[in-house]
This record gives sequence, structure tokens and C-alpha cells, in this order.
Amino acid sequence: MKKIKLIIKYLTPHWKLALAAPLLVLLEVAAEVIQPELMSEIVNKAVVGGDQSVILPLGLKMIVTTLIGLVGGILSIYAAGKVSYAFGADMRASLFEKITHFSFENLDKMESASLITRMTNDVTRIQQVVQASMRLLFRAPFLFIGAFFMVLSMNASITGILLALLPVLLFSIITILKRSYPLFMKVQEKTDKLNSVTQENLAGIRVIKAYVQEEGEKKRFAEANNDLTDTSLKARKIMMYMMPSLSLSINIGIVLVIWVGGIKVDAGEMNIGEIMACTNYLSQILISLMMASMVIMNITEAQASLTRIQEVLDTQNRPDDEGGELNLDRIEELEFDKVYFKYEGKKKEEEKEVDRMALKGISFKLKRGETLAIIGGTGSGKTTLVNLIPRFYDATSGTVKINGKDIKSYKREEIRKQIGTVMQKPLLFSESIAENIKWGKEDATDEEIKACCKEAQIDDFISSLKEGYDYILGQSANNLSGGQKQRISIARTLIRKPELIILDDSLSAVDFKTEAAIRHVLTELDATKIIIAQRISSIKEADKILLLENGNMVGYGTHEELIRDNNVYQEILNSQTN
Repeated sequence: MKKIKLIIKYLTPHWKLALAAPLLVLLEVAAEVIQPELMSEIVNKAVVGGDQSVILPLGLKMIVTTLIGLVGGILSIYAAGKVSYAFGADMRASLFEKITHFSFENLDKMESASLITRMTNDVTRIQQVVQASMRLLFRAPFLFIGAFFMVLSMNASITGILLALLPVLLFSIITILKRSYPLFMKVQEKTDKLNSVTQENLAGIRVIKAYVQEEGEKKRFAEANNDLTDTSLKARKIMMYMMPSLSLSINIGIVLVIWVGGIKVDAGEMNIGEIMACTNYLSQILISLMMASMVIMNITEAQASLTRIQEVLDTQNRPDDEGGELNLDRIEELEFDKVYFKYEGKKKEEEKEVDRMALKGISFKLKRGETLAIIGGTGSGKTTLVNLIPRFYDATSGTVKINGKDIKSYKREEIRKQIGTVMQKPLLFSESIAENIKWGKEDATDEEIKACCKEAQIDDFISSLKEGYDYILGQSANNLSGGQKQRISIARTLIRKPELIILDDSLSAVDFKTEAAIRHVLTELDATKIIIAQRISSIKEADKILLLENGNMVGYGTHEELIRDNNVYQEILNSQTN
């Protein structure tokens, strides 16, 4: 019922054409059902009876009804096509809207490859079924009922043959569909897996080539590809029995009709024209059952797609202003008070709750204009910590505070407006450099863009390009170096003039001279800074340095204090200087 409501929801805006399509199909079927009756009259009156005068008027009737059916068929195809494409566009738009408002927890649960498959393959499959259903789902019962009653009006014995065949046909269809549905669900899962492998290979092609792993990746792709092929074939093997079983049953019925009809003709209870008409009507019934089984087969396959789409649409999103009504114009103080955080996931039986924590009891205060540096090994929780500030995630326990108030008392959107984050892996879009920087400030002038790029030490490079700031970036900015991407991302952040700047290891790909110049610019800004880095030489001027290890805060203080009192910090410094 829920799935039907979802279909109706997206059909409702186009209800006029959606209603017109089956009505036009009814016109088409009515014209088709009349044809055998007219042919029966021609055979009985002209061929058997010898009255040639009836051929022309009855022939004209057949031509007119054929033309009416043709017009009805063409218009119904047009209406169904227009509705289905609008249906697909609306559903894709809803999915995109939903995904753009996903929380990071939601995105952690669903792979990007799976989401792409749902927005493309799954929606297209449902769209095709909607288009086919608007014609065939109505055409099949209309044709079946029309042909059935025409046979009934001619001879009850012939109708009895048909009624005897129906239970066999229905049992075959239901049995096949029940066995095929679970396999269609598996086909979608295997498609997700194949898309995931493909996406990983395309994104990491340079790494794959650098490590000469082409053969290994080919094998991984082949396994996913063969898995999908095998599962698809299993589903199709079951479905392929449907059409032959229907054809066999109906052809047996036609043979029985001719046999019984011959007996009736000899007895004077039927004429040859009626036998021909009944045979044609049985063929129409066969066609209607085949159409119905095709639609049901496609609906069964699309059901799996609809389940996956509904899973996305039913995902609970947190509203952007959840938990707070306060606006935020200025950040005077940032505080972490005994903050713990864990990522959602299935807990292992032997695993303790504290072992699942990515952050464990983090506490510090940062005043306006101060710089906090965070250092630690891979997986120590550095990025996780800064992700709590813009509320990409919320603390599991403890409190993150801005200006002395719980961060949840502010609107999430308001917090993010005041924070400029340069991610660990800079993301730039396939637009011009200027358009990428304008993500930070939509109405930025050319002068503002150039000034920020000078501060980010990237203006000289951009000015050397023939197109300058109109230079179009490739997919994932693959026509830029890592350092160039980082500096453009920094310029995009600086143009916002944020209250808090977060650099998540965002200077790792630039040389020491450029890094020093950017650090100097940052110290001049009237903003609070949080800098994640690997090199102590990059952060020793910070007001405070936070040292993380396995989510624990194992050091906090100035560079001089940590050198004097903290063994872990001393070891890191020694390893880097030696």
C-alpha cells in the first residue's frame, strides 16, 4: 500500500494525461474487439451465404474502426510517455533534494554508488514500468474482458473451455512471480556492488597504475560483474517459463475450440464465422494474458527498485535548524566540555562501549582570534573533532559550546555561515576557478576574488593561465596539482570572511615558503583558527596545541610547554627533526 501511495503521489500532478491514457486505450481495445465480429459477418453472409453486397459496407466499417483504434493507440502512447517522463523527473528531483539534506550519519550508511544507482537505474526502471502500465495494465484487462464476453455471447460451451484454463494460467503466473521477486532484489544489490567497484577504479586510477594493480582490479571487477550476470540469469531463467506456459495453455484452448466448434457446426448450433471469431477472440485473450504477465513481471522487477527508492525517501533527515532558534553573528569563544563521540555502527560482542569512541573526554577553550593547532597520528580523531563544530555530527555526550551556549541552541545553518572549512581532500567543481571561489561568496567582485587568491598564494598561477580566472576545471579538478587545489580552496574560504577558520591538513601539498606566507596571512585575520597538521614546524606558533592519540587528549598547551612536559610530543618532534 505504501508503494502504491508513492506512485500515486508522483502521478497526481499529471492526473489529466494519466486519466486520458487508459480512456484512449479503451477506445483502441473497443475497435480491436469489434473486428472479429465484423469478419464473422462477412464470412457468414458473403462467403457462406453468397451475398457479395455486404462486403463493401462491412469492409468500410472494419477500416473505420481500425483507424479509430489507431488514433486511440497513438494518443495513448503519447500520453503515457509524457506522464512517465515527468514522473521520472519528479522522482529524481525528490531523491536529489532528499540526499542533499542527508546528515553525515545518513551518508555513512548508504554508499554513494548505491545512491547514484537509485537515482538513475532504479528511477528509470520504475519510469519504464509506469509507461508500460498506463497502456498494457489497462489494455490487458480491457481486451480480456471484451474478448471473453464476445465469446460468451456466441456460445457458452466455448466459454467453459476458457474458464477451465484460467486457474492453470493464474497458478503458473503467481508461482513464477513469487520465486523471481527475491532474485530481482539481489540483482539490484549486485548492481550497487558493480557500480561501487567501477566508481572506486575511476576515482583511483592513478593509484592503481602507480602500484601496478590493474590485474587485481580487473579480477575484482570481473567477480562483481560475473556475480551480477549470474544472479540476473537466475531471475530470467525463472521468468522465461512464463510465456511458453501461457502460449501452450491458450493453444490447447484454441485446438479445443476448433474441435468443439466443429461438433457444434455439424449439429447446427454454430456457424463457421462464429468459429473463426472465437478463434480470434482466444488469440486476443492470449495476447492480453501475455501483456498482463509482462507488466506483472516488470512490476515485480520494479518493486525492488521502488523499495530502494522508498528507503531513501523514508530516511529521517535532521532539519537544518534542529535543536535551536538562536542566530549567530560572532564567535567570541569556542569550548569543548568533556566531549565523547562515536560513529554509528554494529557493536561487536567483545567490544566495550568506550572502545567504540572516536573521541574520549575532549575539553578545551578557545578565545576569539586565537589559533588552536591539532596534531596526532592517522585515526587519532583530528577530523572527527573539527566535524563536531559545524555540526556535521553531534557529540554522543558532553557539550560543544559557542559563546558559552550549547552549540545545539543555534540554528545549524547559522553556525555554518560563520565557519570556513578547508577539507582534508579539497573538492572543486567542473566550473571556472572564479565560479568555484564564488561558492564562498556568491556576489563576490573580481577584485575580491583576486585579493583572496593573493592571500592564498595562488593568484600568480591563475594569472599565468591563458583563460585566467575563467579557466575551467576538469572533473575533480584533475587538471590542477594537489597544492593548487588546496590554495584555491583556501581562497574560497577566505572570501567568506568567516568568524572561525578550520584548516584540516590543508597545507600538506604546498612547499614550506608558500605555507609560511599563508600562515602569515592567517595570523593577521580577525578570526579564530583551528589548524590540523602533521608537521610540528607548521604549528609551533599556535596559541595552543592539542595532541590526540586514539581519540584521547594526551597533550594540551603551547609548543614550549609540550616540549618540556609531554613525552609523546617530544617523540613526534624528534622523529621529524631527525
